[in-house]
Amino acid sequence: MTDYAGLVEYIVQNMVDHPDAVVVEAAPGRGRSQTIEISLDPEDVGRVIGKGGRNIEAIRAVVKAASIKDHERVNVEVLADDLPPADQADEEPEVTDAPEAADEPEAADEPTDADAPAAPPVAEADDASPEADVSVRETAE
Repeated sequence: MTDYAGLVEYIVQNMVDHPDAVVVEAAPGRGRSQTIEISLDPEDVGRVIGKGGRNIEAIRAVVKAASIKDHERVNVEVLADDLPPADQADEEPEVTDAPEAADEPEAADEPTDADAPAAPPVAEADDASPEADVSVRETAE
C-alpha cells in the first residue's frame, strides 16, 4: 500500500510558510477508500487551497494519479481550525440606532420591494468547475 499521507505531507510542507505546523493524517474509509486530512497554520490555508482552488485540485490530481495503480480512492481535505463559522461570517450586523420614519408618509410613486420583480434563480456550480470540489472542513477543538 502506498503512503499517500506522506506524499501529501511532502507537497504541502514545500508550499507553506510554516512547514512545522503541517499535520497530515490518513483516515480509512470503506473498502479501498481513505481520506487524507491536512491540518495547518491558518495563515497557510489560502496558500494550500490557492486561487479558485487550483492548488488543492492539483494536489488531489497527483494523489489520484498515484492511487489509480493500486485501484484505491483517496480523498484529500483541508481542515480549518481557526476559521469563523460559515453562518456567522455571512451575517450582517443589525442596525439598532436607526432613525424611525413613522412621521413621514411613504410616497406612492416610489417602488417598494413588493413591486420589484423576483430575482432569477441562482444556477448551481458546474461539477467540472475547479471551485465546485474545494472543501474546507472546520474542526472544533
